[in-house]
Amino acid sequence: MENTEERNININESDILKVFAVSGAVLQSVLGMFLKYAHTNDDLALLGVIFNIVKYTAPVFIFAIVYGMVKNNQHTKVSHFYKEKFGELVIPYLLWASAGLIFFPEIQANQHVTSFWTLIESFVLGNASSQYWYTVMMLQFQLLMPVLIFICYKYLAKPKRVIPLLIVSFVIFGAWLWMYDTFVFQGAYAISLRYLDRFFVSYFIYALLGGIAWVYKEQFDGVIRRIQFILIPVMLLILIWTNREFFSFGFEDMSFGNLIYLKPSMTLYSLLVIFLIYMLARHLINLNSRSLPYYKWLSTYAYRAFTANVFILVIVLRLFGNLIGQLPFFVALLLVYLSTLACSFGVVYAFAQLKVWGERLFLKQKGAHSINH
Repeated sequence: MENTEERNININESDILKVFAVSGAVLQSVLGMFLKYAHTNDDLALLGVIFNIVKYTAPVFIFAIVYGMVKNNQHTKVSHFYKEKFGELVIPYLLWASAGLIFFPEIQANQHVTSFWTLIESFVLGNASSQYWYTVMMLQFQLLMPVLIFICYKYLAKPKRVIPLLIVSFVIFGAWLWMYDTFVFQGAYAISLRYLDRFFVSYFIYALLGGIAWVYKEQFDGVIRRIQFILIPVMLLILIWTNREFFSFGFEDMSFGNLIYLKPSMTLYSLLVIFLIYMLARHLINLNSRSLPYYKWLSTYAYRAFTANVFILVIVLRLFGNLIGQLPFFVALLLVYLSTLACSFGVVYAFAQLKVWGERLFLKQKGAHSINH
């Protein structure tokens, strides 16, 4: 049973998961930009280790999105859901991606925009910057809302179906990882199938777990409690595994493109991080932590801050200019990260308040016009 404070601020585990996800995603953007400022192997090693640590963001986003979707939309009309998500998710993405293409075209990823069709392709594939593939991937799960609701509330209405479905799903997901590693990642289809990393199948296991975590919340919480003491030690061991894999490529022309989600080590790492953040969120909610209102506020603007972060990051880097090279490497990294994170949330909050003010002004003028006539 949810307590009074939890109901008053209307917070759940998915809100806290989203805050961790967006914080990690912004840090990934900063780390990617800082590769050009790394002049020694120690600098590169620092960037690589930190990137490995925060390489959990896409799975955490998906788990949190579906957890919240299943929790809140069992009886929602599909048309109403899509209309709401279009304004909430698609519009900010299109606006910030367009701003990036207009003002900072150099941050585009993969194929650059050279025509109307490549512009459409950029939006569809998330190539306006290196981080927008997250948005493209997340929007697919929003489109799959009716399917996910059916699976979670209809098919899984019988508890005996949960374990068989999980077993089959993990087998299929494991086969998908093997296929990607063998044929796509540095394989024969590395170019032609490079966009599989943003196809929903590559992340469906996290969506399924998110839905099950809500529908069978009591059982899921019980499992987490039973394994909580091994989560951190095992996570650290897997983190060593992921770092060994990444640094095996060497420091010369180091690329974060070699650190992919679609491999066993990163899948296990992401799952453990999801469980740890979920456990922390559950703990904070049970304690009625004073931090909950802050988490709620941050989660409200998390997606919008994410869509703005690369655009804001470019501005922050230009404002700091030569100061970045004069500061100790880690200090510069931390300063740029905190500035980008704060400015991303601050800017989208300001735009949100401006939108509210504009809507109120419009309604006020409309009301005055109606009275006069």
